[in-house]
Amino acid sequence: MSSPDRAGLLAFVALVCWTVAVHALENDSEQTIEWSADGSSSMSTLDGVRNLHMTENVTITQGSLEIFGDEALLEYSTETNELSRVTVQGAPARYRQALDDGGLVNGSGDTILFYADEDGNTVIELVGNADIVSRDMNTSCETILYVTELELIRASGNCAGAFTPRND
Repeated sequence: MSSPDRAGLLAFVALVCWTVAVHALENDSEQTIEWSADGSSSMSTLDGVRNLHMTENVTITQGSLEIFGDEALLEYSTETNELSRVTVQGAPARYRQALDDGGLVNGSGDTILFYADEDGNTVIELVGNADIVSRDMNTSCETILYVTELELIRASGNCAGAFTPRND
């Protein structure tokens, strides 16, 4: 495939991925965020941000949302004690969440970022060797950004994937 053809195909895939509905459980974002790790944990504070760094077999959960990895950094506001960002790294780091239809969405990447965007929507960003799989589709790209409440996926980099029609 020539370079212009490939670029056009990738642009089409990225556009289609924006509109794929993957319905995460609606109340997950209202649940408590919990964490555990088998290795070391350390906390520091710098410029109004409290950083909790954990290693070995790290698990972050919020409702049905689960992120697993080798190490994680949780960033909290010292003023409000609100979690602003979670960064999980692994070989690979993995993500799993229940969907409204009873299915699951699974993802993986070298790094997973978990945060709320400026509108308060939950964002799962899979970076480096990113994959996301649900009952209806799978996508592999360099980076995948998934906004759970808006049911949107944006993928970038070299991408491949498939859509599976449902016969419900």
